[in-house]
Parts: sequence; structure tokens; C-alpha cells
Amino acid sequence: MIKKALFFAVAAVFLYTTIIPNHLLAEVSATIHKGDPSFPDTYEQSRDRFRTYDTVLSKRWSEVSETSIPVSEAENLSIDLLKAEANASKDTLIVLSSGTHGIEGYTGSAMQDLFMKDFAGKLNPDTTGVYLIHSINPWGMKNNRRYNENNVDLNRNFISDWSTFDLNVNKTYKQLENFFEPEKKIGSIVKHDAEFTASLAKTALTVGTDQVESALLTGQYTNPKGVYYGGSRDEKSTVLMKREFNSILETDYKQIIHIDLHTGYGPRYQMSIFSSSAETLTQEEAEAAYSYPLVFTPDSEEYYASTGDLTEYFTALAKEKAPEKTFYSTTFEFGTLGDGTVDSIQSLKRTIEENQLYHYGASSSLSRLIIEGRYKELFYPHENKWRSKATADFSQALTGVLTYKKAL
Repeated sequence: MIKKALFFAVAAVFLYTTIIPNHLLAEVSATIHKGDPSFPDTYEQSRDRFRTYDTVLSKRWSEVSETSIPVSEAENLSIDLLKAEANASKDTLIVLSSGTHGIEGYTGSAMQDLFMKDFAGKLNPDTTGVYLIHSINPWGMKNNRRYNENNVDLNRNFISDWSTFDLNVNKTYKQLENFFEPEKKIGSIVKHDAEFTASLAKTALTVGTDQVESALLTGQYTNPKGVYYGGSRDEKSTVLMKREFNSILETDYKQIIHIDLHTGYGPRYQMSIFSSSAETLTQEEAEAAYSYPLVFTPDSEEYYASTGDLTEYFTALAKEKAPEKTFYSTTFEFGTLGDGTVDSIQSLKRTIEENQLYHYGASSSLSRLIIEGRYKELFYPHENKWRSKATADFSQALTGVLTYKKAL
């Protein structure tokens, strides 16, 4: 009851604390960011840079290959793969993937660029292989959406067997679909914000905040126009990645370290290592092992499991196909808005309204600009301080993980 009352109180003042800042956000987001060139402005810029990395790796690795797999030839979209095989003994393979959630691929691209500049030269090419995957969801990256061209959240689409999977697994979402999916065009931003505030307060008081959170994070498979929709079959990108994962596990590498790069969840100025459910270390043990201050493990209070998660799929596949290998798959998650109550409301609001805008549009160009600006900030903050801290956190976390795994 206290939690509901707090949520209601925050929602009641939410309108008055966000209208002016949101207008300012639109102005800021309309300008071109001039900062660290590692952070790209467009999908094409990111992809073109990625395609130059083979020449860098070829200086130290004898066998380097680059593959571009078309996802949409009409739009010139592709998943790009870069492999450098260990020159002698295949001890460790480092896999770094980005853009599972399309718009999150921009920060992922910046971190892959940092890896090439600061880490590739420190690895032992005789014993260590490198495998970089650029933009698993290129359509979402190009169009600044979390989802792909079919409105599918690919990080809810990695289901092992669709023939036995229950599409109605998330019954709570179905009960709240009217809240998550307003079926109308967005009008003025003031009216839109007021309507959301009222709907949020009503939903929080009638069903509770825990139900709302649970309905979102686990993914849903019944509403194709809804948020966090996991699809009903393997998407094209999923088929391609499942094939690649199998190929990786069939190699002779004794140890595989996989890191999938994401943005959105967690404290604004502190990247989180979000472990798979296979992690056996406690949070305290993992933070000490990786020399990193924030590692979510299955014993963490904030830890949650989502259905169809890429790292969970890869981990389960490794256990089934290559149990003899030392395998580690995790997520580096760069928090954007923050993890407080107001921040969570902002995140929820921006998720719902962007989906509404995509499906039903807006009658006001200003409303569209503001909502698109809010959404981009939710996954790709423009602030130099945020980007600098993200870079530092990535460097610290990757150093910690690779050192603990004896790959550095």
C-alpha cells in the first residue's frame, strides 16, 4: 500500500515536472552532438567504420575474415561479422556483440571501437581469437527503435523451441494491454502527458506497480503491436545468430567469453554487468572477482530473468552442445535515465509513447519531435559526461572480466 501511494504521489506531480524539460529536450535532441567521435551519429557511419577493423586485426592475426549478411537488401541493411582466429593454440575466443536492441547499437558501436583501440593490441594473438558482431538488429539501429522491422524485441525472440513454447506465458500483460497500448494518434504534448499521468495513477492503484513491472520485463508474445513483443517465430536476425552461435561452439576454442552490449537499465552513471542465470558467484563475489563495483547475479535483489534472452539462449546452447568448454556469456548494461522511482516512470512512459507514435502517429510535429527526442535519450544519451563515464566503465569492466578469465 505504501509503495502504491508513493507511486501515485510521484505520478501526480509528474506532469508538472516534465513538460518544460521535455520541450527543452526536443531542442537539445534536434542539434547535432559534437563530442567523442567514437559515438556514431548514423547506422551507416557505424557500419562503415566497423568494416575497416579487419585491416587493424590483420597486423597481428594471420587469419582474419569479414562477412556481411544482408537482412534487407532494399534498405542496404546487414549484420556484419569480423573474425580473427588465434594463430596457434585456440585457448580463448572473445565475442563482442552489439545492437540486439537496434537503437542501443550506437553505444555498442562506441564500445567495440574502444575495444579495437585499447584492447585488441593487448591480447595474445597466438592463443586468443576475436569475434565482433555489429548490429544484430540493423533496421532498429537505423530507425532509432529498440525493435526490428516486425516490431519484435529480438532479446525476447531467442526461444529454443517455438513448437512447445506457450505464447500466453505473460498473462499479466494481456490484462494491462489498454494501458500499454493506447490505440490513437498522439495530439498535443500537454494533453498527451496529462492523459498518461491519469492512466498511470489509475493502473498503479488498481493492479500495483509490481504487476506493471513484471508484465513488461519478461516479454510478451500475444500483442504484435505491443511493447516488448517477442514474436511467434524466429526472426531473420535470430535465425542467423543461432547459426553463428552453433558455429562458435563447434570450434576448438577451450574458453568462450561473450559480452552483449545494451543500454537503458540501471544507474545513469554506472554501467552494470548483468550476469546470466548460470552465474554461480554471488554479487559480492562477482564484484570482487571482476574488480567492478556493480555486478547483478541471480542472488541480487534487482536481478530479473526475461524470456527469450540472447545470452540465456547462448548459455543453454553451450551447456547442451559443448559442456566441456569453459563458457561465459553476460550483458554490459549502460544505465541511462537512472534507477529511481521517477526515472522508472520516465522509462515506462517513453517506452509506451514511442510505441504509440510508431503505430498511430502524431497530429503535432512538436509532439513527434519531443517523443522521438525522449526515446533517443532513453537509449543513447547525448551528454558528454554520460559518454565519458560509459567509456571508462566499459574499460574497467572488460579489463576485470578478461583478467579474471585469464584472457589478458
